[in-house]
Amino acid sequence: MLCTLKTLKGGIYLLATYCPVMRGKVVVDTLSKLAKLASKMEKLQEFAFDTETNTLRVLAENKDFLCVGISISWGDNNNYYIPLNHRRYEDIHRNIKESKVRKYLGPIFAREDIRIIGQNLKFDMHVMARLKIFIRTKDLFDTMVASWLCDENSPNGLKENTQMVFGIDQTHFKEVTNDVPNSIKKEFGYKASQKVTFDLVLIDDGSPYAIDDSFYTWHLYLYYMDRLEEEKMDKIFYKFYMPFLSTLFRMEERGVCVDVEHLETMRTEINEDIDSLLYQMYDLAGVKFNPGSSQQLGELLFNYVPEKKLDKEPTYTSLLLENTFGLRPISKTASGAPQTNADALYKLSKMSYKRQYKRKQQGVELCKLLMDYKKLSKLKSAFIDGLFEQLYDDGKAHPSFNIIGTDSGRISCSNPNLQQLPKADEEDKYQIRSLFIGSEYLADEKGDYICDLKDATDEQIEMYEVKRKKIIAGDFSNLEMRVLAHFSEDKNLLEMFANGSDTHGSTAVNMFELDCTPEEVKKKYPHLRQAAKVINFLLMYGGGAFTLYTNLRDDRWSPIDLGDKSYLDTYGVKKGEDVAQIYIDKYFSTYSGVSNFIKNQKRFAHKHGYVYTLLRRKRRLPDIRSRDFKQVAYCERLSVNSAVQGSAADITGSSQNLVDKDPWYIEHGALMILQVHDELVFECPEKYVEECIAKTKDYMEHPFGKNVKLNLEMRADFDSGDSYQDAK
Repeated sequence: MLCTLKTLKGGIYLLATYCPVMRGKVVVDTLSKLAKLASKMEKLQEFAFDTETNTLRVLAENKDFLCVGISISWGDNNNYYIPLNHRRYEDIHRNIKESKVRKYLGPIFAREDIRIIGQNLKFDMHVMARLKIFIRTKDLFDTMVASWLCDENSPNGLKENTQMVFGIDQTHFKEVTNDVPNSIKKEFGYKASQKVTFDLVLIDDGSPYAIDDSFYTWHLYLYYMDRLEEEKMDKIFYKFYMPFLSTLFRMEERGVCVDVEHLETMRTEINEDIDSLLYQMYDLAGVKFNPGSSQQLGELLFNYVPEKKLDKEPTYTSLLLENTFGLRPISKTASGAPQTNADALYKLSKMSYKRQYKRKQQGVELCKLLMDYKKLSKLKSAFIDGLFEQLYDDGKAHPSFNIIGTDSGRISCSNPNLQQLPKADEEDKYQIRSLFIGSEYLADEKGDYICDLKDATDEQIEMYEVKRKKIIAGDFSNLEMRVLAHFSEDKNLLEMFANGSDTHGSTAVNMFELDCTPEEVKKKYPHLRQAAKVINFLLMYGGGAFTLYTNLRDDRWSPIDLGDKSYLDTYGVKKGEDVAQIYIDKYFSTYSGVSNFIKNQKRFAHKHGYVYTLLRRKRRLPDIRSRDFKQVAYCERLSVNSAVQGSAADITGSSQNLVDKDPWYIEHGALMILQVHDELVFECPEKYVEECIAKTKDYMEHPFGKNVKLNLEMRADFDSGDSYQDAK
């Protein structure tokens, strides 16, 4: 398919040379029409489809879920809409029963010799699974992923792509649902101001919108087939991303088992602890206040009132001002108000005042309480109350993994975001990861896996023992540093990994000239190992002297102020930034291969406008040729960051695909349920834990088989336990 550049509404877009025109469409609202459609589709080699639902919560059984309709397209003359659950009285008789759709279309969707196309296809696969229609083919084509691979810097939604590629403005969802009359909203229990779902849209009003979605998906498929080849992204699309889509689909379907009883207890206890903290803060302050209000905290902690407020209320005598602690602000916002964010509170909490400044010292104590309060409030809203809201009918969390969630190539996670679970030490009261446990299964007297409890018959339940699976977590060791060693071929880095040395300990020994081995640094100089960790990651991604200085100074766990007199005297310089530059020079002198790699990446990016990951996925950096120095510097950092982080994503995803392809895991009930950046999490029957670890370790340490040769071995470390917290 030829393409041309054409100007559209404020920009230059790459467009197809033709404009799709729909010449035929059918609303399949009788069984005879459905039978005729099924007969046509039996001979197809490929088709596009899309679904309309009343909810986005489709990843598992959900009593409120309705598939409202299915649209199917394979060309200008073949476009169909099958209504299933439109709820308005005048449409009820036109809906096709789900059982009939399953009977006629189920075998077609289950064919293994057909290509199935969709936009955000994984979502629609879940919808079909809720209808007990299962897609078996491995030949999938997701136009959203194809669009992203061809240009990750442009919008990848269907409507945006249709406009960008064909110059056509599709009707948007809200335009269809906004036309539902208030009388209908009232009839179905909605307020006049509320948005309604697609099931309240009339079939004749909604079918054109629905058919458009599958029709333009079909034409985007034709377009992106050629674009993928032009961009040389076709190989990674078909061999990596489409299998990865299926891998993530199965993980989402499985979900993660939640200890609901423990969650209930945790919610009760955290509410009590938050109330206790509020009482202590009010008692210390001498007045009630809103801990979430930066304005009230400014008044209470710093005696600060905005000038505008003083002008309007010259006699303003707030109780907060009367009870102020009179602390000096750490930093200020752009408007001049004192910062009350987590970083500012942390620094204030570390201050100390003499006895005569008792009120100021009380302010320091209040900052400590505020930090505890904000931490618990976040845990409560995001990970306790939030988790309750996200549970499906099976009592599990079914997180959604977004395959194009980041420009770097790492997947993102949502609803709930289990990639952001806070880590907890053993002494911490609220260990959120302890809420995630293995599913129940049936085992015989030898401990052999029979089946998951949810799939068992009554006869099997009587015959076998019910047990709960263990959780296994496998974590890549120093993945990004190993990727850096592969790319840079740095002699010292490769030697360090070959000898199994502590990565950050080795850097600490080299940077700070320590009198111990890298392995001894963790116990002897833990603060310098933490500093070395900051140096490793910051310099890997192009950080400069000022950034290194401030990052070391502001590190919460082990701050080091290179501007301290002892450092300045040792190196004979005037500023901490100068000391940081000395460390940078020493680092790149020690790891000269890394220095050369960074220079080469920047040079390549300037020449070509993009860089590659291990699997040859492009990361485009158009602004590297900008006249804006800051933009250029940012893109130069991305040229290194994208190659390293993107390759780490290649390695993790490839490992997942290998696991997903191995039938042993399903046969033994050992199921991959989470990916948390460099970590894979499984639930596994107790008898097979060691075997599962051995197999998975091999896949993680050899993610590409013979396809990609690495300059060093990957390493994965494992642990297991009754919960995700135990397997940390």
